[in-house]
Amino acid sequence: MARAEDYENILSAELKRVYALMDELTGEKIISRLLSLKYDYHNLKVLIKEKVLGKPLTHLIVPYGSLDLGKVRNAFVQEDFSDLDPIIGEAMRSTMNEFEKSGDPQLIDILLDRHYYRHLRSLADETEIPMFMDYVRNLVDFTNMKTLIRVKKMDKEIRFLDEVLLDGGSIPKEKILYAINDSLDGIIDKFRRESIGKPLSEGLEAFRRTGRLSDFEKIIDNSIMGLNAPSKNIVFGPEPLFSYLSAKEAEIKALRIVMVSKINRLSPETIRERLRDLYV
Repeated sequence: MARAEDYENILSAELKRVYALMDELTGEKIISRLLSLKYDYHNLKVLIKEKVLGKPLTHLIVPYGSLDLGKVRNAFVQEDFSDLDPIIGEAMRSTMNEFEKSGDPQLIDILLDRHYYRHLRSLADETEIPMFMDYVRNLVDFTNMKTLIRVKKMDKEIRFLDEVLLDGGSIPKEKILYAINDSLDGIIDKFRRESIGKPLSEGLEAFRRTGRLSDFEKIIDNSIMGLNAPSKNIVFGPEPLFSYLSAKEAEIKALRIVMVSKINRLSPETIRERLRDLYV
């Protein structure tokens, strides 16, 4: 590297290499798709915002997804999504329709997040593999609980929370909705018996101590990574491959945190606090 700031080129190339290797080894894209789908929906957000704002946002595109972005852009120009994956096409069509009704750019992120988690749940259910289905359910539950805390911090009403909560988790949306007026102690007590109760309580206690959602998110990320542990005992099956890909993403995320922190001259202690658990 010519400059320390060029670290992202190396991390990006490594992640692309690992995704390509995974598809080559398995011949089945469902494993990588479960993890790369988030990049596809990120890119959809960028493309829709390009159209809405009328200016290129190419610098925001990430290269890890499976979508043919030229094909997606062409679908926009022709206003015909029939050649795309039906789920992707419907996500784009309905998001554009809703945006045109409301004119609210914030709605683009909200609607595409909802489509993303719905799509992710359908992929996991299609595999009928418990580890993958638990991964998605926990991801939705944690995301919804993080949304609850964020909406409370913003002092928003229950109607707004209802708009941004996701489907597909194991915790009923109504239970989360009616917690909006509860104290932090009340929320901890209400959800401690859920399947994610232990890490959720730890995350909320960390948030209470520091007032930072980043500490809550770190505990959530560690819990999600912990779901991969049983795959160590599986000899034949897709679970170890999924865990390997998850581990590579976690390592790259950790390296990114280290590099950004060192470039900004943060102390080693601060860097350690920010790092998540790795899969070992």
